[in-house]
Amino acid sequence: MKAPNGKAPLTGSVGADLDLDTGAVSADLRLEPTKGNFQILGFLPVTADIGLVTQGPTTGLYKDGQLTTNSKVITKMSSFSAFGAIPIGGGENCQTTEPSDIRLQSPAGEFFDPGVGGKISGRYSLSSIDQCGPLTGILNLFTAGDGNTIDLTLTPKA
Repeated sequence: MKAPNGKAPLTGSVGADLDLDTGAVSADLRLEPTKGNFQILGFLPVTADIGLVTQGPTTGLYKDGQLTTNSKVITKMSSFSAFGAIPIGGGENCQTTEPSDIRLQSPAGEFFDPGVGGKISGRYSLSSIDQCGPLTGILNLFTAGDGNTIDLTLTPKA
């Protein structure tokens, strides 16, 4: 997440189907809950518990050795804690007001082999958050925004 100057490691799985005739990709993206460590106001350490919930199937295209996928994801933030211990927001209904459109691509000029896997990456925006407690407005200043990045390495199922 770019806005609060932090990172959150992502793990998960993708069950994907590739139509070799058309290159159409349909996938079931599942991302595990994660914890992010951020700095707000440039110095205040904040920990957030984050869940990424896909909205429908991931779609995409595999053409000329390049993979492009599109996913819609709601970001849920069950807790925000200052100094890792002082609750400052979050909750069961704390989430982005709009899904993020996440477009991921394999690196330009590099052949992506679906049988082997490889790297895909992209940028996305986070909409404002809502229902995160009395400090929702302040937390929005540090969560919503453009330029968030996601870097994934896809590997085939063993």
